[in-house]
Amino acid sequence: MAQRSFSTSTCQDRPPRRRSLSINFSSCKQRGKDEYHTKSKSCSTEPNMIQQKQSFRPNRKSSRTLSDLRTFDNNEGFLCEKEQEFQEKRKLYIHTALQKLLNTVLKADDVPHIALMGSGGGYRAMVAMSGIINALYNSKILDCILYTAVLSGSSWFITTLYSHPEWPNIDPKYIQKQLKTDISKNPKSIPQILRYSWEFFCTKWKGKSWNFTTDVFGPMLGDVLIPERLNCKWSEQKDKLSEGTVPLPLLSAIHAKEEKNTKEFHEWVEISPYEVSIQHYGAAIDMTNFGSEFDEGLLTRRIAEMPLFEIMGICGSAYTLTHEELANKDSSYSKTGALEESVGPSRKNEEYDIECDSYQSTNSNESYFPENDDVFDEEEEKHELYQSNISEPSMEEMEDLFKRICQIHNEGGRVFEENKNGNEKKDSKADIAEENAHREQHNEISFMHSCSLEGDVEIDGAFDYPKNILMEQCMKTRRHRAAMVNNPFRNVSFDETDSFCLQGDTSSSLKNDLEKLCLIDAGLAFNSPYPLLFQPGRDVDLILSFDFTDRKKDCNSPFKTLLRAEDWARKQEIKFPKIKVDKYEGKNVQELYIFEDENDPECPIIMHFVLVNKDFRTYKKPGVRRRESEKQFVNFTIYDDQKTFHCTNFQYSEENFDRLSQLSEFIVLNNIAHIEACISKSIQNKQNRIQPGRQKHPSSPV
Repeated sequence: MAQRSFSTSTCQDRPPRRRSLSINFSSCKQRGKDEYHTKSKSCSTEPNMIQQKQSFRPNRKSSRTLSDLRTFDNNEGFLCEKEQEFQEKRKLYIHTALQKLLNTVLKADDVPHIALMGSGGGYRAMVAMSGIINALYNSKILDCILYTAVLSGSSWFITTLYSHPEWPNIDPKYIQKQLKTDISKNPKSIPQILRYSWEFFCTKWKGKSWNFTTDVFGPMLGDVLIPERLNCKWSEQKDKLSEGTVPLPLLSAIHAKEEKNTKEFHEWVEISPYEVSIQHYGAAIDMTNFGSEFDEGLLTRRIAEMPLFEIMGICGSAYTLTHEELANKDSSYSKTGALEESVGPSRKNEEYDIECDSYQSTNSNESYFPENDDVFDEEEEKHELYQSNISEPSMEEMEDLFKRICQIHNEGGRVFEENKNGNEKKDSKADIAEENAHREQHNEISFMHSCSLEGDVEIDGAFDYPKNILMEQCMKTRRHRAAMVNNPFRNVSFDETDSFCLQGDTSSSLKNDLEKLCLIDAGLAFNSPYPLLFQPGRDVDLILSFDFTDRKKDCNSPFKTLLRAEDWARKQEIKFPKIKVDKYEGKNVQELYIFEDENDPECPIIMHFVLVNKDFRTYKKPGVRRRESEKQFVNFTIYDDQKTFHCTNFQYSEENFDRLSQLSEFIVLNNIAHIEACISKSIQNKQNRIQPGRQKHPSSPV
C-alpha cells in the first residue's frame, strides 16, 4: 500500500476522509468559457474541448494530464514524469556512490531513499546549511541523497546554491565564500525596508496591485543573495537534474487565508523545479506557469514565470502572520500533540524549569513545548535595543531604494506597474475593467500616523514592525503583506472534503471562484518540511533532519518541531518513529538524536541534528584538539545572547559567519560514523520489507 496523502492541518482531531476524486468544470457561463478558450495558449493533450467543459470523473489511480492542470490520486501517481525519470537516473548514481562509501556490494533494488531536510531560521538557517552542504559534499554523503527539502531560511541557501551557474560542477565552498562576502556587507536596505518602508511603499503604489513579499522583500533579498542572477528562474534548475548528479531540491510554502489563523486552515505547497503542487487537491501545474492565469484547468493567460527572488521572498515571509496569531504566540505544545492555550501571564514561567546545563520538565508525565519560536517570539523585549540601532532612512534614501527595487523587477523580467507606459493599450475592455476592479480593491489601503502601540513588536524570523505602522487594522489580514498568486485551480470545483476544515466547516474550503492564492512561509504551520518528503512514490527511508529553530536558550529542549511532525504524521496515518524524549530529560543537549522503530522495517529512520556548540569548543576537526589560541574563536553560543545569530539579524561579520558555518560543518563530520550506520540500517530495512511503499502506522486513528 502506498503512502496516504497528508492533511493540511497540524491540529486535526481525526484523520481526513478519503476525498471524492470527481472534478467539475461547470461553474462558469458558456460565454466566459469560450472567451477564455479562445485566448488560451494551452498545450493541452486533450483535443476534445467539449469534454473538458463537462463534469466528469477521471480515472486517477494513475497520473494523467488534464489540459494544463495535472491531476493525481491521493495514494498513487503523485510523481510527475520528469521526477520519475530523475529518480531512475539519480538512484543509479546513488547505487555507485553507496558501494564506494560503504565498501560493499549492493543490489540496485536495495538503494534506500535518503533525504536531507532543513528547517527555517532566517540567516541562521541559511549560514548553517552552507556548512552542512560543505560537510556532506566532502564526505561524499551528498552523493547518496535523493531529495533535499527546505523551508524558509534553509531555502535561501539551497536556491542560492542551485541557481549558481557553475553548480554542481563546483565545490560549494566557493559559493559559500561569495555568500559570506555578500552578507557581511552592511545590507542597509533590508533592515530599513522591513522596519521603516511599509508606509512609503503604500503611498508609492497606492491603487496598484502589489504585495510586500514579492514586490519589496523578495527583490531586496535577491539583491543581497543572488545579485548577479536576478533574472534566474527556478524551473531552469531542472537542467541541472537531468543527469541525476545532485539531489532534487524541494521548496515549501503554505496556502493560507488572508484573515484566518493557520491553525484553522493551511495547505502545504511544494515548489520543485518541475512543478508547483498542492497535494491535498491532487493537482499540480508546470513550474514555468507559476503565476500565470488559469480557468477551468486551462491556461488562459501566460505570464512570465515568477523570478527566483520572489519565490525566496515567499518561502521566508514569516512576517505575514496575523494579529490573532501574534496574540496566541504564548500557546503551548505538549508532547502528546495537544495545543494548550495560555491561561495567563504566569503560564509561561510554569512551562519550563531549566538549568543552564540541562533541561527538565516540571511535570514528569507531560512536557510542554512552545510554538515555533522562529515565528512567534516570546522575548521580543530583549531585542528592541538591538533592533533600534537601525537608523531611519531619509526620503532621498527611500527614493533611491524605490528606484533600485524597480530596477530589480526589470532585471527579473517583471516590469512593475509603476514603470508601465501610461499610453500602453489594453488588450480588451475586459482587461481595462479588471484593472479598474484591482484599483478599487486596493485603494482601501490607508495607514494613520497617529496610531500608537506599547513599543515595537518583533517576529522572530522576520523583523520589527515600527509602532507607527503596526496596528490592529493592518494585522487583521495578510493582505498587501503576503504574496498573492494567481489561482491555478480557479473554477475547478473540488468536493468539500478536498480542503482541510475544522469540524466540518466547509467555509474553509477552497472557493471555486478564488482569484488569488495567499502563499506564506510554511514555518507558520510548523518549522520543518516533513510533509514534502512523505509523498506517494518518494518513500523516504532515512531523513537527515537539521533543525535550526530558536530554542531561546542553548540548553532548552530541541524536540518541539519534531514532536509537531510526529503529531502530523499520526493524524495522516503515516508511519513515523515514536519520538521518546523522556530519557533525555535532565541531560545536556546533544548534536544528534536518532529515532527509529526497531520492529518495523517500513518505518523511516530520522536523524535529528541540533545546533549546539559542544564538542566544537574542544576539537577543530573530529579527533583534532584545538590549540589554546583558537579557543576564543569558538567561545560563543547560538541562542543565549539572542542577538548575533537571531533571525532578525541580516548582517553577519565574516567571523560570525565562519563560526556558525564551521560549527554546523563540524557537527556533520563529527557524526559521519552514525550517518553511515543509519544508511546501512536503512538498506537492511529495505531488504527486509515485505512490500514496497509505506504502510499505515499501527497506532493511527481509525
